[in-house]
Amino acid sequence: MAKRCTRCGSFLMDDERFCTRCGENVANIPPVQPSSAGGTYQNNTQYANNGTYQNTYGNQQAPGQQSYVYAPPAQQQDSEVMTTGKWVLTIIVTTFFSLISLVFLFIWAFGDGPQNRKNYCKAMLIIKLIEVALSIVLVLFWAGLLSANLPQIARAFEEYSDQFTSVQAAMMSVGAFFGV
Repeated sequence: MAKRCTRCGSFLMDDERFCTRCGENVANIPPVQPSSAGGTYQNNTQYANNGTYQNTYGNQQAPGQQSYVYAPPAQQQDSEVMTTGKWVLTIIVTTFFSLISLVFLFIWAFGDGPQNRKNYCKAMLIIKLIEVALSIVLVLFWAGLLSANLPQIARAFEEYSDQFTSVQAAMMSVGAFFGV
């Protein structure tokens, strides 16, 4: 005997309260059993004569007592776990070497390898793209600021260059006085 989840349709054991696939509450769903019509299922609410039923482990229980079967712990999808040394190497290579880091980011993000390294490298590529976009915006901002104030900057440079040449001449005369 088994029961089916009303949400995802997966087959469950009779004494499970929640679907192991989608988490739907299946405590009130009656169990089903195969009919004689070639693999179709029908409701089965028949209990043994003494008011007990047998759970999937073969233990006798009263209908009010339910044993709980929990889903097995989630297994790690990635078979290769990155060690601390691999993480350190990945972070150093992707952080400190500009052109080499881009090459390695693309190789590690879209090639074969541990899924966690792929995800990290994809995130780093997105961050690098944001850095480039912000750099372009800042360069355009400073270029616009300088071009708007260029006549004032040229006037200030001419004014200070006259003062600079007089200070430079004074320093040369002091140096000549001391024999430098």
